[in-house]
Amino acid sequence: MNTPSANQHENTTTARIDMAPNGVATVTLTGGGPLNIISKATAEGLSQQLRALAKNSDVRAVIFIGSGEKTFIGGADLKELAKLQPATARTFIAALDELCEAARDLPVPSICAIQGWCIGVGLELAAVCDIRIAAENAQFVMPEVKIGIPSVIQGAFLSRLVGEGRARWLMLTGAHIDASKAEQWGLVTEVVPVAALMPTAQAMADDMAQMSASGMRAQKRVLRTSEAPYLDSAVQHSVEIFGSAYESEDPGRVMNEFLTRKHAKASA
Repeated sequence: MNTPSANQHENTTTARIDMAPNGVATVTLTGGGPLNIISKATAEGLSQQLRALAKNSDVRAVIFIGSGEKTFIGGADLKELAKLQPATARTFIAALDELCEAARDLPVPSICAIQGWCIGVGLELAAVCDIRIAAENAQFVMPEVKIGIPSVIQGAFLSRLVGEGRARWLMLTGAHIDASKAEQWGLVTEVVPVAALMPTAQAMADDMAQMSASGMRAQKRVLRTSEAPYLDSAVQHSVEIFGSAYESEDPGRVMNEFLTRKHAKASA
């Protein structure tokens, strides 16, 4: 969920949404700078856009893709995270939770097209989508433990995709896996060359858009209601745990040390 960010513009337009005549909506993440960093404002803006998209009866499928080549989502805004206190930490993580839940609640199929780094909240957003397709250069990581905070909210979804043991490995080591291993583990359904990523996602979305709109929306309701009941409570409980992590001085200290090292390296 965490990487250092470029300066953020606090606005409510954090994605470009293009609607094709067949009802396929492409959500291109644009609001978090070149690395698609997620700040609280970015999360809130994107959540509003997705909630509005969900109300559009013309939508038949949704594709998520990052605007840059280096990252799908580069994580949460580390500079913002470093300044949080227990109360503001809960507010911050609640905004990220709402972003993921807005994607999870889409009433039509969602396809996540991932190239480059998929970090923290980016991996959580990908996990709540129905289908994940990765470019060959994709890398996946939950690095929160390395900066003094837990992986929370939709991190609970990883175990249903890759198994409990592998999910624990991801969240306890903070280590990354590449696209090949992500496919082997079942995190993504397909790995394709970078140039084929969007065409592959588009072809899949186009196929689903041709199916019965009412039947597909009914299928999504079945899938949503059949999810393990513990997921919702686990997500909500993790928000409280995230806030309590800031009762320690470790998050701010570790993040500021990281930012200082990065600044020194950049200045050298």
